[in-house]
This record gives sequence, structure tokens and C-alpha cells, in this order.
Amino acid sequence: MSSCGKDGAVGPQGPIGPAIATGPTGSTGATGATGAKGTANVIYSNWVTPATYTKDTVFTTWHLYTDIAAAGITQDVLDKGTVIVYGKLDGYTTSVWPTNQVSALPILLTYQEGGTTYTDTWSSLVTPGNVRIDFVDDNNLYNAISNAHQFRYVIIPGAQWAAAVKNHVNLKNYGEVKQAFNLKD
Repeated sequence: MSSCGKDGAVGPQGPIGPAIATGPTGSTGATGATGAKGTANVIYSNWVTPATYTKDTVFTTWHLYTDIAAAGITQDVLDKGTVIVYGKLDGYTTSVWPTNQVSALPILLTYQEGGTTYTDTWSSLVTPGNVRIDFVDDNNLYNAISNAHQFRYVIIPGAQWAAAVKNHVNLKNYGEVKQAFNLKD
């Protein structure tokens, strides 16, 4: 290598740089064990069995309700994801609702008893930090409800909700949701 000076004379040669050494490629490591299937950030409650319900009258219709604390339900979840509430209505006779059958709320049950037709409606109202379970009978028949009924909520954040919809998971079908998000009973 050479360089020119202002007077046209050749300048001194620069120092030689360090040699670059490349070592041999290492062997590929062993494949690790497959991890447990996760729930993709999905949060779900235990099955909750309310001990009591509060009676309220709204425009002459009796409502029996109970609140379930749900700290994981935030405004962000409500804005971008979804919360599904499921019920096991084991307080009914099995001819009205089979034992351990699970369905998404709202649930409307129409049945006959002693020649009278009844329609019971179970619904939920989800707000930040709370799930309200509401029961209405179309005949204002009940002052109290069996405490054999159970409820569970499932919080599905936005990205997982979009993926479930894209993959055609029927969010009203507890079995499909349970399988898709690896829920444990």
C-alpha cells in the first residue's frame, strides 16, 4: 500500500492489521422437549357457585342477581377482546337441564310444570372488575334460587379473540372453547 505526500514522495507503509480467524462450525444441539400447551393469554375463572342472590324489582319484573368479582376484566379487555360467561344450571331437574351441561349465557329455558309454561332467562352483565349473573322468570314465580347453579367467565384478549374467530371456534360452544384454549375444569 502506498500513499502520496504533498511533495509527491511516497509515504511510509502502514501497520499490518490483525488476522481474522474463523473457527469450525459447532454441532447442532439436541431438540428440546415440547412444552405444555398454553392458554394463549386467556384467563378463566374457577366454577363459581353463588351462595345467595339479591332480589330486585324492575318495572314489576323480579330479578334475582349475584355479582362475581373479576379483577382480570378491564376496560381494555371489554374494548378489544371478549368475555364469555358460561353456566351449569344444576339446580333444575334433569328433564329441564341435564346435569353438568354447560352453555354460554344468555340461556332461555322454557318448560311446563303442572300445565303452566315457564320461561326462565339467565343472563350476564360484564363490567370492569365484575360479572353480574341475572335471573328472571316470566311469571315472577321465584323469591329465591337454588345454590346448585355454577358459573365461569372466560376472558379472551383481542389477538386471541381474532384468532379464534378466524379459526371458526364457536365461542358459544363451551367444548370448543375449552379445547381451543386448553381450559381445565
